[in-house]
Amino acid sequence: MTMVRIDPLRGADADVVARLQDDLWRATYSGLLPSRVLDGRDDADNVARWRERAVAHEEAGCSAEGARTLVAHDEDGVAIGWASTGPPRDDNPPTDTELWSLYLASRHHGSGVAEQLMEAVLPSRHPRLGADEVRMVRLRPAG
Repeated sequence: MTMVRIDPLRGADADVVARLQDDLWRATYSGLLPSRVLDGRDDADNVARWRERAVAHEEAGCSAEGARTLVAHDEDGVAIGWASTGPPRDDNPPTDTELWSLYLASRHHGSGVAEQLMEAVLPSRHPRLGADEVRMVRLRPAG
């Protein structure tokens, strides 16, 4: 298992996380989402959003939407993934916390880093995560 440092989102992470998200979206959702959706992503706009989130985290401990984001850093201190939780976005949720996102650079898949992120972001719910505890969305192929 690769051990990483996990910290709350900070300004120094914003640009790297934004670029990583853009790259992962394009790699992961190619063939699942229409090309126009992936091609229409505005990388500069995404960097600006992550910078805003980082400022909010540094000031209030969460984003303006109420999400708490933890970032995994490799041995060189570079952001390699993140997990975000926040208030549920559904009516009548089964829990008071929803996993909003979990992203990890593909070169770290299978290394145990995602498990470490999950443990850090949802310590009271891990390792028994189920549909009745955390809402997750499954994307279906477009078309």
